[in-house]
Amino acid sequence: MIMIDQLKDGQTKAFAKHCFENSSVDQLRDAAEGPADQAEMEHWELTEGQWEEAVAAALADRETAE
Repeated sequence: MIMIDQLKDGQTKAFAKHCFENSSVDQLRDAAEGPADQAEMEHWELTEGQWEEAVAAALADRETAE
């Protein structure tokens, strides 16, 4: 999880790890291409930018892992 480990914000990093562990590459690609998920943002207390950063990091690490 090279990209996730580089995230500085703890909440963003925690969400990115959650995404990495619970989502497929296809699910992460779909998330990255669409709008930020408002329910996840509220649940994880993230801004749209944090959500996008976390999904991008999780996707990059997931693609590298496969």
